[in-house]
Amino acid sequence: MKPKINRIWGYVTLALLLLTLILSAIGAKGGVLLMGTSAKPEETAKTFFDSIVAGKYPEADACLDNYKSLGLEKLAESKQGAALLASYAYSMEDKPVRKGDTAVQTVQLRYLDMKALERALATPLTTITLADGETRPVYSELRELLEKPEKYYTTAELQVSLRYSEGQWRVVADESLLSALAGGK
Repeated sequence: MKPKINRIWGYVTLALLLLTLILSAIGAKGGVLLMGTSAKPEETAKTFFDSIVAGKYPEADACLDNYKSLGLEKLAESKQGAALLASYAYSMEDKPVRKGDTAVQTVQLRYLDMKALERALATPLTTITLADGETRPVYSELRELLEKPEKYYTTAELQVSLRYSEGQWRVVADESLLSALAGGK
């Protein structure tokens, strides 16, 4: 005896199978769809940069995805590093662009341009003539330059990447972000 297949249930099963196949293909192409989360990438970016500007480096490090620490607290040990840390300021542009479990937030980051500072230290201000007729260049001192470092500030537009994992957004520190935080080095 041959089992009978109900045509209606056969078509329903086939339609569900096709729908599953189509949705799987869309999901594979479009990435992960995040639903039901109240976490926002712009809040993580704001927390990250607020913490850096305020000198709360462990809080900033807690926002990172691909690093345990940026090591910014070590910069305070030198006069140049302390001036760099004091120079940070930022503004966020628009809303982040989200695609599945990733987002990109545009940030304007102001920092002390360490290359420009080093060029100023290496460029002679003038030359002086000694008693024996020899001439020597006169250079700026770091102390003098750091009294008014604003002259060496620059602003970089950064495309800060964020990744959603374990229920929260995290900053993915890339080369441009690390370079800006290091003063453009």
